[in-house]
Amino acid sequence: MFGPSLLRLMVVLAVLALAPPAPAAARRETFGHPTRPTMVRVRDWARAHGLLVKWVERDKVLQITKGDFKLVLNANSREARINGVQVWLLKAFEYRDNAGYLSQLDVDHTINPLLYPPRNVGKNRVRRICLDPGHGGKDPGFQVGSHPEQRYTLLLAQELRRQLAQAGYTVILTRTTDSTVDLPARPALARKVGADLFISLHFNAADKTRATARGTEAYCLTPAGASSTAAGSDGPTLGSLLGNRHDAKNFLLVYHVQRSLVRKLGSEDRGVRRARFAVLRDATMPAILVEPGFLSHPVEGRKIVEAAYRQKIATAIVDGVRAYRRVVERQK
Repeated sequence: MFGPSLLRLMVVLAVLALAPPAPAAARRETFGHPTRPTMVRVRDWARAHGLLVKWVERDKVLQITKGDFKLVLNANSREARINGVQVWLLKAFEYRDNAGYLSQLDVDHTINPLLYPPRNVGKNRVRRICLDPGHGGKDPGFQVGSHPEQRYTLLLAQELRRQLAQAGYTVILTRTTDSTVDLPARPALARKVGADLFISLHFNAADKTRATARGTEAYCLTPAGASSTAAGSDGPTLGSLLGNRHDAKNFLLVYHVQRSLVRKLGSEDRGVRRARFAVLRDATMPAILVEPGFLSHPVEGRKIVEAAYRQKIATAIVDGVRAYRRVVERQK
């Protein structure tokens, strides 16, 4: 006869044998760099996910495709393109010893949100949007001649509010006048009103390169463990922040808005970027920061101060929000 201890052990082993395997989404990639487990061997990873890999330019430019998805990687660079949109990787794509490697961070936070988009739970809908006109009051932002950034972020927010309201969204602004609003108060207001999305609006400017610096860029919060593409935005930590709870949706939203802006405006694509900006760190909903153009550029700056161009910017952002909403509200 078996003793009580042996019987208990046999029962536990039987339960474990009958337990279902962990879902694929929860499994860790197992095809890493032999000495650097944070890097994933691209060909093995691609094969496991049904992706096709080919060199566009041998040992320099690698293309990965699946259906309508196309990722183009540049050897030993953070610059990539996803479906034609420039995206700054969290870590450089490495090519060495006849093999290419992506960081696990980029697999999880840059590629998977587009290959396997997150969905809203149940009947949750994107209905309420908080717009954040950057700067204001004693903080003018960039000042280009007689044109302060704070004026045009508010004008853009007002136009965007009008268009979003016409599209059926409820819209709240963090400021409606030329007033000072502390940075922590902006995502706090979005949380208070139960916003489903938070969009902070800014314009860029350059000093030494004002004649050449132009184009559109957009940011979402940097995932934990990665360095930002915006210099000086990391602060004292690379750890997890409140806003990182929505990393996948943050990236999905910023990607669709950047894609729409570049297509509608015909502007130079400066890419989807990551930063630990204050207004993104404490957001409790998907949040992005948009820089549609350079106030300091002699051509782009003149466009920004015109109402017609800001209307185009607003239309592009609305279209990006709609594209995001179609994805996250689609039934699995």
